[in-house]
Amino acid sequence: MESMLADYRVLDLTDEKGFLCGRILGDLGADVLKIEKPGGDRARNIGPFYKDTPHPEKSLYWFFYNFNKRGITLDFETEDGKGIFRRLVEKAEFLIESFPPGHLESLGLCYEALRKINPRLVMTSITAYGQKGPSKDCKTCDLVSAAAGGLVFILGDDDRPPVRITAEQSYPEAGAQGALASLMAHYGRQTKAEG
Repeated sequence: MESMLADYRVLDLTDEKGFLCGRILGDLGADVLKIEKPGGDRARNIGPFYKDTPHPEKSLYWFFYNFNKRGITLDFETEDGKGIFRRLVEKAEFLIESFPPGHLESLGLCYEALRKINPRLVMTSITAYGQKGPSKDCKTCDLVSAAAGGLVFILGDDDRPPVRITAEQSYPEAGAQGALASLMAHYGRQTKAEG
């Protein structure tokens, strides 16, 4: 049976905040290309590890969130890397990223520049506090994001401080919402022929 996104390519530039977005699009049949910088993604060092052997090629965390993805190493901060990346963008339908606001723009790879290469490109940016506004440059982690979103407040007992669920909560939620937003933009692209 043909899957929903079988004819589409996704360029995945996400970190933990957006890993699940690419995973979901891959689960729906898209050809997801996970692009890692030289030396590999730092999330490869997050446990647990297969047979409790810490190694970047044995991270079960990495395997779970990057299932159904192919991978390449590319330093798109160099001129040669930017050229290769632009050629990948020509043949992609989706780009998902989770860099701090302004990072891709500083490299000349913002949405406005990339849509000149591929007007049908859907670009989804997953950031801690959005692309604009007074908090856009604030750093975060999963726990801080969960607390800022109110999730931690509703957990635990009324007579004690809030508690955290042991597994990540806000990062997978951000990835799931990113996948939903990507699919909504994809649906819009079907009617107006642009990303």
